[in-house]
Amino acid sequence: MHTRWKVCGGVAAALCLIAGARAQEKATGKPPPPAPPLAPQENATAPAETARPWFVNVAKEVGLEGQRAKDCVFTDLNGDGLWDLVLRKRDIYLSRRQGTKFKLHETHGIEFPETTIVTLDGEGKPQTKKAKTGPFVPQYLYFADVDNDGDQDALWGVKAHWEFLDGTTWIRVAEADHGLRSRVYLNDGSGTFARGADSQFTSDKAVGAAMALAIVDVDGDGLLDLFEGREYRQYGELFGCGVDRLWKGDGSGGFADGTEAAGLMTVPEPGGASSSRPSYGVTHADLDNDGDQDLLALSYGRQWNRQWRNEGDGTFVEVGRETMFAGDAITHGRYPAATKKFFKEKYGTERQDEAPFRANGNTFDCAVGDVDNDGDLDLLLGEITHAWAGDSSDLSALLRNERFGFHRETVNDFLPPRPRRGKSWNNGDLHTAMADFDNDGRLDLVIASGDYPDGQFLRLYHQQADGTFIDATEDIGLDWEGCGSISLGDYDRDGDVDILVGRSFARLNQKHRDQFMDGVSVNEVGLLQNRVGNRSGNHFLNVRLVGGGAGAANRSGIGARITVKVGAQTFIREIRCGAGLANHQDPPEACFGLGKAERIDSLTVTWPDAAHSQDVYTDVPVDRFVVVSQGAKELETSKR
Repeated sequence: MHTRWKVCGGVAAALCLIAGARAQEKATGKPPPPAPPLAPQENATAPAETARPWFVNVAKEVGLEGQRAKDCVFTDLNGDGLWDLVLRKRDIYLSRRQGTKFKLHETHGIEFPETTIVTLDGEGKPQTKKAKTGPFVPQYLYFADVDNDGDQDALWGVKAHWEFLDGTTWIRVAEADHGLRSRVYLNDGSGTFARGADSQFTSDKAVGAAMALAIVDVDGDGLLDLFEGREYRQYGELFGCGVDRLWKGDGSGGFADGTEAAGLMTVPEPGGASSSRPSYGVTHADLDNDGDQDLLALSYGRQWNRQWRNEGDGTFVEVGRETMFAGDAITHGRYPAATKKFFKEKYGTERQDEAPFRANGNTFDCAVGDVDNDGDLDLLLGEITHAWAGDSSDLSALLRNERFGFHRETVNDFLPPRPRRGKSWNNGDLHTAMADFDNDGRLDLVIASGDYPDGQFLRLYHQQADGTFIDATEDIGLDWEGCGSISLGDYDRDGDVDILVGRSFARLNQKHRDQFMDGVSVNEVGLLQNRVGNRSGNHFLNVRLVGGGAGAANRSGIGARITVKVGAQTFIREIRCGAGLANHQDPPEACFGLGKAERIDSLTVTWPDAAHSQDVYTDVPVDRFVVVSQGAKELETSKR
């Protein structure tokens, strides 16, 4: 056990890792008792606080005026300890002067080659007359230290869109294949990238319906692996859906296909427990507190989600239907009478009810955090839901971890009704997140909705002392309709969590924007600076990790579990890389709100190496930025 801490100048660069100690129930068969709630008189938000906006959009002030972005990411690309911005999966802005300015970085070296895109029509014929030429934007662009050298490398993913199902045979239409394949770009530490060596991940044979990525060390060897979610090979066609892939890292930027060896292989026939499904998002977390990272695949088309439980030996077992992660218990698949009538009048035939395997969610995102501070990780699922689909179509939900499964509470169960526009009814909940925005010791919830014009906003639900949630969106100054992706992090290094949010105009035509959105015509990115953390009087602790590398923990600490104890209260966070659809990625830092606590009894890092090794530090000061290096006897701490 380490008992000392050291004050250092500046915040060292930090990266990603994996997780936790063997759970108490492994040894005893019983979960530990939950910690008591924080004292409401110490941590309740004062009325004067909520009267002022919690967030202010400072995009213009920091140099982002006019910058379009649907997708956006916080990450540190040049190793200065400040979060840079990656917008539209191609525009890189480096942070300057503690985040008060961002400057476009044009010589980064990541390529976006001029490419002609040819799509296929409904009969599989190339639409050459409608071809478009321009800089190629990859399906995903994620950042992680895949070669363990202390900087963030880039994973550049390509989705095959040139396949067509001819009866029972998949045909590659050569005219629609632009020839580009997935790539790895290695960072030299300054934010300049060079293309890495080819491997199975980048080969022509590996290309498929790539959709999303999670980056994590699945077997504790200190080398980061990739869990790639794949979707329909041809939209809406269940037969032959892309098989999600596990790419095993070699520590130098190369990846080999480890899907079958890990037990993750699925079959192309639809409808079964082992069938391939369109994964519109993937992520990872230690859900059973055994120290290994489990993998989560988020399914589209109202199919079952997958929870791959890590067995600790490099293999996985699917348990989603047992735990209720797969979907809710309503699986009758019946369409409402109004839907059937509409189809009868329009197409001359009633729409048939769905089979149970097609009677759950359209899951796009999965936030992870210990909402109730009871020592395990809960989940917030974001779903697209339509009124016409009926009650077997899953709503967005909070899944409270009960150690051997989840208790599912839909947004209708535990959140206040959301205001809508007009008579239509959809939930376009594409992105979700958890963070303690006012540092009161309780995680708040974010649901970022888009794609539908019936009231799709960025919403914040503030957790109260009794564990309930109120819709604080209007009170805290948020007014963001038509959300793109989100990324959460403390970009200005002041001890509270800020929000980077993109904007999507999907289905939000100019008429709608003129009527409801002050005529906005450009989908500018928003940088929502948190103003409440500093004035709340609550304390904080931000933690970054540096693992030992190959044979120890991965350098970035992805998958590591960080536990902070303050009196009778315990808080946990895990470092994750990849959260859901559309490049959803938060930076590798754990941000803790501590309420009125003036000292931290202990800080424990459980590393994601094979031994689940731990570093423990006691009597840690609050309001600090901390860097934990694996095995170090002292913490590096700074006040900014």
